[in-house]
Amino acid sequence: MSLHDPVLAREVAKPVAFRAPMPPAMDNATSQSLTRKALDHVRDLIVRGELPPRSRIREKELCEKLGLSRTPLREALKVLATENLVELLPRRGARVSELDPRRLREHFAVIAMVEAEAARILCKSGTTEQIRDLRVIHDALKSAYVSHDPARYYLSNEQFHRAVVVQCGNRTLAEIHASLIVHLHRARHFALTTQEVNLEFAHDHDEIIEAIERRDTEAAGRKMAGHQAGVAEHVLAALHPSRSADEEARHED
Repeated sequence: MSLHDPVLAREVAKPVAFRAPMPPAMDNATSQSLTRKALDHVRDLIVRGELPPRSRIREKELCEKLGLSRTPLREALKVLATENLVELLPRRGARVSELDPRRLREHFAVIAMVEAEAARILCKSGTTEQIRDLRVIHDALKSAYVSHDPARYYLSNEQFHRAVVVQCGNRTLAEIHASLIVHLHRARHFALTTQEVNLEFAHDHDEIIEAIERRDTEAAGRKMAGHQAGVAEHVLAALHPSRSADEEARHED
């Protein structure tokens, strides 16, 4: 696979959120389209923090903004509930789910395994063109860091990690990654908007792309896993700055 493939290029063009199947009842094409519009919009508001944790979903305001009736919005909220992004409250509408540090730690652990394996596969079977395309994304990421552009850094960072997984060609890994990454997008967005980007993370990306370019399978997997472990601690600390990792572990026990 190559980023020059139009379909793949669109997928890596921006962070890709998991898209759960549409509800069976929504079998009309127009209804599905309206529900998808509501689904993508509300999910994006949650991920970017414009709808913060525990905030109520104001159906009337959203419907007016999107030009929709309440039916497609409510169908969209059902899908978001299956993604654990919203909670449906009996007879009281819906609210945005909290960011759960314990679940996020689990998500990060799985994402680290997926991305490490994808990096190893890419070293073994990636084409020169694929690795060159990955270098282009990395260079954009580094440029954003040097120019102190957090928004562009965030986008390039997500493009880089998603590209590693998509380019490896393992669809199962890509599906697992897509199903979890929306939660990490949400947590990372919070962390990157409240703290400076850690210099160590910028250096991590240098080492990851260099290992992939050398086709160093062991180093690429190790660097990717270590990078995600560091990001996990950074994000969880941003969410709960008063609690260390050890305190959190004791709390969970």
